[in-house]
Amino acid sequence: MRVKWTKTQLIQTSEKGFEFHDDLEFTSESFEHLDRLRNLYDVQVDGKGYYDVTEERLTVDLSVSGEMVLPCAITLEDVVVPFDLEATEIFSFHPVEDEEVHVCRKDWIDLNPVIFQLILSEVPLKVVKDDAVYPSGDGWEILSEAEYQRRKGNEIDPRLAKLKEFKFEDQ
Repeated sequence: MRVKWTKTQLIQTSEKGFEFHDDLEFTSESFEHLDRLRNLYDVQVDGKGYYDVTEERLTVDLSVSGEMVLPCAITLEDVVVPFDLEATEIFSFHPVEDEEVHVCRKDWIDLNPVIFQLILSEVPLKVVKDDAVYPSGDGWEILSEAEYQRRKGNEIDPRLAKLKEFKFEDQ
């Protein structure tokens, strides 16, 4: 489905505003050039819109939730991460100097690209699968932070090891 309205539809709702709920699906082409996002599932959009006829502006309060599929930073396997975001977006049919306002070039407003950008802003820089098997090789291995701290334990910094030999004189 597409969350899209014409200017005529918005004028008809200008007195009372409107509410909407929709399930969104994104095509595989949406993810072709993205390294950190592989897919989106169960994306639901709820919102309220109010169209101001005099300024020809639409204000939309959005709530978007769903699941994103991301690559594991260690194994590159798929990791499903839920997301839930809220935003207020403003659209105008006339050019404005405010950078926060989306200027519509035609007589309709399409929320899909805006929603996609909002989801992209929620993608974490990296995720690690809970049961990820860390790779290792001849003379090297990747450790989790917890394993590193456990191994580090009581290890003495080699730069300070000579201080153990230092004898203090009693005064």
